[in-house]
Amino acid sequence: MKKTYPIILKYALVFGIIAFLIWLSFHHFTSKNWEEMRSALQQARYILLLPVFILLLLSHIFRTLRWKQLVEPMGYNPPLFDLYCALLVGYLTNQFLPRGGEVIRCTVIARQHKIPLEKLIGTIITERAVDLICLLLLGVSIFFIQYGLFGMYLKNILNIITSAPKGEQIKHWLILLGVLVTIVGAVYVIRRVSRKFSVFFVRIFKGFKEGFSSIKKVRSRFKFVAFTLLMWCCYIFSTWLGCFAMHETQDLNLSCGIILLFAGTLGIIVTPGGVGAYPIAIQQALLLYNINDSIGLAFGWLLWGSQFIFTTVFGTLAYIAINVRKRNYEKHSIRTA
Repeated sequence: MKKTYPIILKYALVFGIIAFLIWLSFHHFTSKNWEEMRSALQQARYILLLPVFILLLLSHIFRTLRWKQLVEPMGYNPPLFDLYCALLVGYLTNQFLPRGGEVIRCTVIARQHKIPLEKLIGTIITERAVDLICLLLLGVSIFFIQYGLFGMYLKNILNIITSAPKGEQIKHWLILLGVLVTIVGAVYVIRRVSRKFSVFFVRIFKGFKEGFSSIKKVRSRFKFVAFTLLMWCCYIFSTWLGCFAMHETQDLNLSCGIILLFAGTLGIIVTPGGVGAYPIAIQQALLLYNINDSIGLAFGWLLWGSQFIFTTVFGTLAYIAINVRKRNYEKHSIRTA
C-alpha cells in the first residue's frame, strides 16, 4: 500500500497542475474574450492542418530511423515498421501517463523481438539527451535572433507590474510567490515520499553519460545527425504551417514558428501531452507579435487539439497494427517450432 502513495500523489500533483493551468488560462476572460476566441476558431481553415499532419508523420519516420541506428549496434535488427508503430503508441501513452510512452514503446519492441528492455531504455536516454541539446541550441539561437523582441517583452512585463495600482502589484507578486511556493512544496513532498530521491538523480546522470557514449557505436554518425536535423526541421515547419490555419496568425514568419516550437515544447515538458501548458506557452509567445490573449489562446488550443487528434488517431492505428503483427509473429514461431 505504501508504494501506491507516491503514485497517487504524483498523478494528483500532475492533474492538479493541469487544472490550475486551464483555470489560469480562462479565469480573466470576459464575454468579449470568449467571443473573439469562438469567432477565431469558427473561421479557422482546418483543411490547412493536413500539411501539418504530413510533416508530423515524416518527423516520426526520421525519429524512428534514428532510433533504429541506436538499436542496431547492440546486435538487433527489428523492422522499421514495428519501431514506427511502437513510437506512435508511445506518443499516445504520453497523452495520459507522464513519461509512460518511453517505457511502453520499449516494452512493445522488447516483447516482440526478444530484446532486453534495459538496453532499449538506454537508447531512449540517448535520444532524450540529444533532443535536450537540440532544444537548448534552439533556445540560444532564438535569444540571439530575436534579442530585441525578448528584451522589449520583458521590459513590458516589468512596466505592467511596476506601473499597476498598488493592489494589482500585490496581486502579481502574490501569484509569483504562489508559484514559487508550489514548486518548493512539490520538491519537498517528493523528497519526503521517496528516500531514493538522490539515488534517482545519480542514476539519471549515469544514464545520460552512458547514452552519450553509445552514440560512438552508431554505424553512420552522418545519418544520425542528418535524421536529427531533418526531424527538427519537420517540427519547425509543421508549427509554422499551422499558423496559416487562422487568419490572425497567417502572416507570421518562419522565425515566429521557431519561437512557437520552442515555447510549445516547454509546455509539453510541463504536463502530459502539454494539456493546459501548451496553449498558455503559445499564447505568451504570440504576445511578442502583438497578438492578443484571446487569439493567442485560441491558436494555442487549435495547435494542441490538432496534435492531440493526430496522436490519438495514428497512435490507435499503430496499436492495432502492432497487435496484428504480434499475432503473425506468434503464428510464425509456432509453425517453425
